Amino acid sequence: MVRSVCNVPLIASGGAGAMEHFAEAYKKTNVDGALAASVFHKQVINIGELKQYLKQQDVEVRL
Repeated sequence: MVRSVCNVPLIASGGAGAMEHFAEAYKKTNVDGALAASVFHKQVINIGELKQYLKQQDVEVRL
């Protein structure tokens, strides 16, 4: 719904606790980006591994 009225890049923020949550955000909501902090600071998710996972899920990422 937001995407239909949003003319600027749409970024999902907050709530991700697993790599699957990022893939779900991209696939179900058509966002331009996703951000997180605590999962990276607490080393719950490794950024490099997340990028590889998203690529495997057919989500466009910069490696």
